[in-house]
Amino acid sequence: MPIIQISITPQTLEKKAELSKTYTDEMHRILDIPKEAITIVFNEMPAESIANGGEMLSERMKRMRK
Repeated sequence: MPIIQISITPQTLEKKAELSKTYTDEMHRILDIPKEAITIVFNEMPAESIANGGEMLSERMKRMRK
């Protein structure tokens, strides 16, 4: 039973459902396993808890919105 863990900033239920369907469909297609055997776990982390390249993601997102 594959378990896919997705670490992501908080998203709407609709976006998570779309991601879940896409990942499940592709795992099913590529590995030829039943969709029911595929589990997806969303690990939501606020942008204030993520840094990349020494810069907080929350600051980068603010800068990109301008």
